[in-house]
Amino acid sequence: MPTRVICKREKFMGSIGLEFWHLWLILGAMLLTAEIFVPGFVLAGLGVAAFVAGFAHFASDSLGWAMLAFSVASLVFFFGIRPLAVRTFMDDKPSPFGVNAMIGKRVVISDSPDLGGGMQTHFRDTLWSVQSDDDLMEGDEAEIIEVKSTVLVVKRINH
Repeated sequence: MPTRVICKREKFMGSIGLEFWHLWLILGAMLLTAEIFVPGFVLAGLGVAAFVAGFAHFASDSLGWAMLAFSVASLVFFFGIRPLAVRTFMDDKPSPFGVNAMIGKRVVISDSPDLGGGMQTHFRDTLWSVQSDDDLMEGDEAEIIEVKSTVLVVKRINH
């Protein structure tokens, strides 16, 4: 019966209770976690491919099959799944939250309480300074077209 030669790497892996396919799973988890910090939906694909490679390594006990599975899964992700995900989740429309949620809303212009001050408006529970290319008067309705720090850029709404 032939004896199997155990290399240092296998001895180390056995001593800590891991097999090589576990490393693929750890790598996949690390890549999926790192995707949180990197835009573009790239590391998630590599993470999923690492999970596929881990399964292939477990099933075949061959690093060659694991590498082939990782390569194929990466290609399938980048040419098949990623374009669909980018179109679905990363469109060019502005976010409907925060400042972008204010764009298009209507406000009523009010005069500044300061003598000679600029126009202001109340939006939700905040008093905002107003900037506009239109000649606005107190009581005019305007639409928010941009937000610059603490100033609302508006345009008159024609009735």
